Amino acid sequence: MLNNQAGIQHGRCTSKRVTVTEVYCDFDGTITCIDGTDAVLEAFALPAWREWEQRWVRGEITSQQCLSRQVELIQADRETLVQFVTDIPIDEGILALDRRCAEQGVPLTIVSDGFDLIVEAVLRQHGLLHLPVFSNHLRWDEQGLPVLSFPFAAQGCESGAGTCKCLLTCPSDPASARLVYIGDGQSDQCVSSKIQTVFAKGTLREWCELRAIAYEPFETLNEVADRLFPREDRIA
Repeated sequence: MLNNQAGIQHGRCTSKRVTVTEVYCDFDGTITCIDGTDAVLEAFALPAWREWEQRWVRGEITSQQCLSRQVELIQADRETLVQFVTDIPIDEGILALDRRCAEQGVPLTIVSDGFDLIVEAVLRQHGLLHLPVFSNHLRWDEQGLPVLSFPFAAQGCESGAGTCKCLLTCPSDPASARLVYIGDGQSDQCVSSKIQTVFAKGTLREWCELRAIAYEPFETLNEVADRLFPREDRIA
């Protein structure tokens, strides 16, 4: 098992084995093979959604502001979106990670700055609805228009995220906690600078490299499961 307190080498974690007590995992682009939020917007939103996306990437607006504006551009009902997202491919390694966390009694939690409708539909498709999920809430109002709310936002959140991953991963007992975070993108940056062990791919990996933040690179969640729970440590 892994601990980035052991030191940093070229931005990577030179790790030693510790006991993992909790695992947190991003959803879009980490559990799913593509960004589910972007896929929905690409398929059903007016083209202006990309302008809001670029403003967020440049740091001109917060995630909450970006997502709120993008949702207003969606031209589809709930049933259409649910049917669409059930076909989003996933990294099948999430099944192994879920199983091995359960075997070891380690809580596995999904934290997402995307839409709960997407997360829940995909998890249902793959028998993973038992996993706890924290994400933004997408609903349709009386006029049939999509509306987004942020039940897990935090006042003063450094990144202005809809779902404050730093708050959600804050341990009640920092001295004994050995937390693991798995992510791939911009919404994972803030939390990755504050947690003990980070598995990173995609733009999150590049971000960690640039800031000399300790991380473990990965491409699939099977790799993560194998490194967190080596064969000799698993329950027979």
